[in-house]
Amino acid sequence: MRFKVYPLRYRGRRLAWRDVLNGGGHTGRLITHYVNVGEERYAVTKLQPDDPVAASPLPPLYEAVLLGFAPLGFRLRGFERVERGRETYAVVQEWHIESGDPPPQGLVRSGQ
Repeated sequence: MRFKVYPLRYRGRRLAWRDVLNGGGHTGRLITHYVNVGEERYAVTKLQPDDPVAASPLPPLYEAVLLGFAPLGFRLRGFERVERGRETYAVVQEWHIESGDPPPQGLVRSGQ
């Protein structure tokens, strides 16, 4: 299933909703896996673009948790790695996620 993902933060700072929408979403498949760093194990969520050769347009989301679920979408919150010079640190990131697939055509409501 394809999803459209809108990042809600930039380097940990919350974006205004109009900036989120104007920034555009990124479409692809959500993939989860685990990565081991030393003796620690982290859950990773990433967006895989439709083009298998292309790099992901969003940095991976570490230790994502479900914030809320609605009929048209859901939100995840986790941590994103940010590199600044020789330093690497983690900041909070949230994704607003909607279906990226077109709605099904030709469906008939029950009772009609």
